[in-house]
Amino acid sequence: MKPRIRVPANFGKEHINSPVHGNIKLKLKDGQEIKVNSIIMSLNSPVIDNLTSNLTQSTLEMDDFTNSAVDCFVESMYTGDVEKLEKLNFEDVNKMAHVFKVGWLSKKCVLFYKTDILKFENNSYREIEFACEIASRAHFHLKQKQFVSLFVKHVTFDLVSKNTFLQRYLAGFAKVPRRRIDTSLAVASKDLNIIGNCLTAYLSSNFECAKFDENVLHLLQKLDVGKFRQTYPSQFMELVNFLSEILEESESACDEVKSTITSFIKRRRTIAEKDTRNGTSEMELEDIEGLEDSVDFGYKNVQSQTAYVKSVWRQPPICQWEVIQPSPPIQSVQFFTLGEPELQKRIGLFFKFPADESPAPMKTLDRRFIMKCENNDSSAWSYYINGCTKAVFNSEFLYNVPRDKVKHWTVTKTFTHLNVTCNDVTVLNFNFATDHSTGFENSSQVWVGNCSSVLFWTTYAENLLLKSQVT
Repeated sequence: MKPRIRVPANFGKEHINSPVHGNIKLKLKDGQEIKVNSIIMSLNSPVIDNLTSNLTQSTLEMDDFTNSAVDCFVESMYTGDVEKLEKLNFEDVNKMAHVFKVGWLSKKCVLFYKTDILKFENNSYREIEFACEIASRAHFHLKQKQFVSLFVKHVTFDLVSKNTFLQRYLAGFAKVPRRRIDTSLAVASKDLNIIGNCLTAYLSSNFECAKFDENVLHLLQKLDVGKFRQTYPSQFMELVNFLSEILEESESACDEVKSTITSFIKRRRTIAEKDTRNGTSEMELEDIEGLEDSVDFGYKNVQSQTAYVKSVWRQPPICQWEVIQPSPPIQSVQFFTLGEPELQKRIGLFFKFPADESPAPMKTLDRRFIMKCENNDSSAWSYYINGCTKAVFNSEFLYNVPRDKVKHWTVTKTFTHLNVTCNDVTVLNFNFATDHSTGFENSSQVWVGNCSSVLFWTTYAENLLLKSQVT
């Protein structure tokens, strides 16, 4: 049994490569080796502990990482410090901390990113791009969302400099990785006119629909047009009209291109017309075939919209767990929130598996997803997932929740994921196996599987309508 020692701790870096204590060999890229002690490495890393203790490995291949990063990683395990961490080896060290599940080192990497990588000497494009790419790759490859959040929060742009940065960042649009597109949307935030302008400029040079590439289709699918329409209505309509023109002019468009553009225009498009009698702008909802429960979430007349929803849906009881039946393998619960007051309101879902036969489900495996509105103005909603994250609010947040008054929510649990959409925008796509917080490594054992029932709970006394049948 390993001694109970709290890490990080200083075991003395002079013991690295010890001929006596070094019972594990780390094989580097160029054939070099570092001898390390299995107990010291295992105390820091449960992954290495499993490899050495249970799988009895005495050699670990480290050729996926630079020698500098491995050197820094090993010294950190022995000293509890990150003296050798620097900008050039940061990504590999952070990746090693993630792969080998060294929680304290991951936290040190987040701090280093904030204090050193986001500290720009000349505020040049190259410095900012370097920091942005680190965040983008960490999000895409390691599912680490915090670096993009830190970048967006701490890098201060005015509208002109943000526009300049994103135009350069998306240059050569056809060949940029998709993760750059996703990161650009996060950096643009509410200034989606910048993304719209970049897209229009690119399409202008590839006017024929047949020349649409995968990046254009990806952006059209990911763009939060509800927010775009609300914040920059004229630029939004310019893009919609431009796409309509492309669709009409092209006779050779492939089915995927036609489907994507048609969906973008039909499902999202509204036509703004001036009402000369009252001087107000009225939005006209287009007919969408096959979407029986569809509502135009940009519709200005919230009263009319609310009346429509109430004719199909019902108000659930306040602060009571109500059982609704799902249809495996996908369990989706749909509900509407109908405007103010939203602040501090909570909505919860409890997913019960067939094996949970106790009459008091909260005393068996606790599979609760709870969300709460933290700020009406910014539409900030925090959440927690029992067994996957800490059961506290204001720690994990839904991403890009639309600011529309009427919100159509769909919470879907598949065998492996929990997905939340709001007005057709994906605000959470949580992978139970990889997206859990530190300390919740067994989350997939709790959540992976199909449900026998779903329990719904809310603190809304009014202005929330639930669809009774789970699909």
